[in-house]
Amino acid sequence: MDARQYIEKNCLRTPEDIDTFLKQDYHERYDVRGRGWTYDAECGWILVDSVRPDGVDNSNTFYHYEPTGCRRRINFPEKEARIHTYGNSFTHCDQVSDGETWQEYLAAHLQEPIENYGVGGYSVYQAYRRMLKVEKEHPAEYILLNIWDDDNFRNLDSWRTIRFGRRTSCGFTLPHLAVDLAGDAVEERDNLCPAPDDIHKMADLDWAVATFADDPVLRVVLASMEKGNRPTADTDVPVTFGLPVGDGAEELKAAHTRAALRATRFVLEKTEEFVKETGRKLLVVLSYSSGGIRQALTGEPLWDQELVDFLETRAYPYLDLRQPHLEEFQKFTLDVDTYLQRYYIGHYAPAGNFFFARALKNAFVDWLDPKPLPYRPYDEVSG
Repeated sequence: MDARQYIEKNCLRTPEDIDTFLKQDYHERYDVRGRGWTYDAECGWILVDSVRPDGVDNSNTFYHYEPTGCRRRINFPEKEARIHTYGNSFTHCDQVSDGETWQEYLAAHLQEPIENYGVGGYSVYQAYRRMLKVEKEHPAEYILLNIWDDDNFRNLDSWRTIRFGRRTSCGFTLPHLAVDLAGDAVEERDNLCPAPDDIHKMADLDWAVATFADDPVLRVVLASMEKGNRPTADTDVPVTFGLPVGDGAEELKAAHTRAALRATRFVLEKTEEFVKETGRKLLVVLSYSSGGIRQALTGEPLWDQELVDFLETRAYPYLDLRQPHLEEFQKFTLDVDTYLQRYYIGHYAPAGNFFFARALKNAFVDWLDPKPLPYRPYDEVSG
C-alpha cells in the first residue's frame, strides 16, 4: 500500500466528521455526536460539555467545563485554585463523571480546589501549549504536568489519524515536534490547519497526499505494514527521525521511542524555563495504561527508562505511578490481570482515580507551601 492509498483508506475525514468537529455554538445541552471534542486553532482541539456511553458498569459519563476551560470544579468552587493540572485523558479523567476525577478526590482530602485542564488525545507538547495559554490569563503558582505513556509518541504526530485511523474523535491536525536524532535537534511546528476553513482540507485526498506523503510517521507506518506488522498498539509504530533505517522492526521501534522521549525531554526543558521565569513550581507525574503498569508488575525492563533517568537529574519532584502500583500489588496474592481489573476500564475507573489521588497525596503535601489545611498544626486550623 502506498501513501495515497493509505491516506484515502485510513485518514481522510468525512464532511460529517468535520462539521461536528467545527461546531462551536452548542444549542443543545450536550455535544452527543462529537463526544466533546471540538476545534482549537492553536492546540488542535479542546473539549466542550458532553455525555459519553463509556463509564463503569456500562454507565454514561458526564463532562462539564468552567469558563476558564478547566473541568467542572466540584469541591470548593468558591475558592481560588493554586494548583493547575495539565495532560491528556488520564489528566482529564475520561470515562468518569465530573466528581470522580483524581483531582476532585484529592481536592476533597486536601480541602482546596485543583483545576483540571487535561484534554483527551493530547501529547506532552499540546499540554505544554495549553499551559502557556491558560497561565497567561489565569495563573496558578503550582503546575502539575502528567505524562501518559503514548503522550511521548503523540509529540511527533502532525495528523492524529495517521496512527489512530478514523476511529478517534480527535483525528485531526495538531501542533507537534520534529526530531532529528542524528543532529540532536528538535523543532516546534504549529498546527497545520490553524483556521476553521483549513479543517475541510482533511477531506481532500490530493491536499492530504501533498501535505503528508513524506511525513516520517506515515513513512514508517507503511514500512511496518509492508513487513506484515500492521500497527495495532500505539508503541508499535516506529519512526526514524534523522536515523538510517535498518531492516529490523525492533531497530525501527527503538528509533521511534528515542525520538518520542527526546521530544518529551525538550518539552520538559521548555516547561522548566517557563516555571523559572514566572516563579511557578512544577511537579511531573508519569502515568500509564494497564499495559504500562503490567510491564512494571511483571518485572520487565522499562521502555522509558531514559525519561526516568532524566527526571532523576531535575530539581523539581516527580512521581512514577508504576511504583505505588508495584508496592500495592506486592501486598496481594492476586494475578496481574485481576489486579489491573480493580482499576482500569480502558482509562482509570473511579477506583483507579482514587488510587491516583492517594498515590499523589504525599507528593502534594511535600510540594505545597503552606501545606494543605489537613496537614497544618491542629491548633492553627481548629480555632
